[in-house]
Amino acid sequence: MTTRAYAKINLDLRLGVRRADGFHPIETFFIRVDIFDTIHAEVTREAKCSLSVLGDGQLSAGPDNLVLRAAHTLQQFGKTSSGVQLTLEKSIPQGAGLGGGSSDAASTLLLLRKLWSIPCSDAELATLGASLGSDVPFFLQPHAAHGCGRGEILHPVQCENLPWAVLIHPGFSSSTAEAYSAYAKSPQAGIEGAPLTLDLQGGKKLTLCPRNDLEAAVESKFLWIRTAREWISQQPGVLAARMSGSGSTVFGLWGSQQEAERVAAKGREFFGSDAWIRSARLICGAK
Repeated sequence: MTTRAYAKINLDLRLGVRRADGFHPIETFFIRVDIFDTIHAEVTREAKCSLSVLGDGQLSAGPDNLVLRAAHTLQQFGKTSSGVQLTLEKSIPQGAGLGGGSSDAASTLLLLRKLWSIPCSDAELATLGASLGSDVPFFLQPHAAHGCGRGEILHPVQCENLPWAVLIHPGFSSSTAEAYSAYAKSPQAGIEGAPLTLDLQGGKKLTLCPRNDLEAAVESKFLWIRTAREWISQQPGVLAARMSGSGSTVFGLWGSQQEAERVAAKGREFFGSDAWIRSARLICGAK
């Protein structure tokens, strides 16, 4: 059986005062984009879980990989004697602020719950997911969502008629831990962008003023990221231009596929072949 693990962007990311446990509480708005890794699973009679990785020679296929960690976590929870041979085809860059590893873990949990016939409720699965990473619970449900706490406390939002995104990844990663550490040394609110209005099911509207409090900390280390974000913000018709998560991907939003593809093509000429640049529609309801 095969499933897709979609990437996400943070349309908004705001940090609170650092807690005693060292974490900053966050308020964020997650939404998927139509770029995905692919996971294939074949159940085995032996209890062993194994993984092969395609498309990314730098990614470990060992026990530290979130796909294998997710498989072992669910296997222990369900006390199943079955195993699985997993194949992960990577398209989402690592360390990109796109949630690739978390999405892979969530898709693995959902896929194996079905294949192994494990009686695990959605709430129990979310708890297992949160033990693997703060973003994992978002990917276990199909909608966009407001996230708070460490990102694991979710309030789903059902959107429609969504805009298109252009994603620019520089070819290098940005460490989440280093981004938060740099922010903690000089905490300051990010600059809000122009209001962005999204259509909700039922004819309602949601307006955000996109902001990312980690941008200044990350961009002080990586001038490339700031340059890319500012370049996006200067393109005609842009609705929002932000860094996603702790980087290193930046994104811009446009109202149509044609506009997004035009900007993506222009970006490839401007930034060259080392940059990973994609146009993709924002999606809601994928599962």
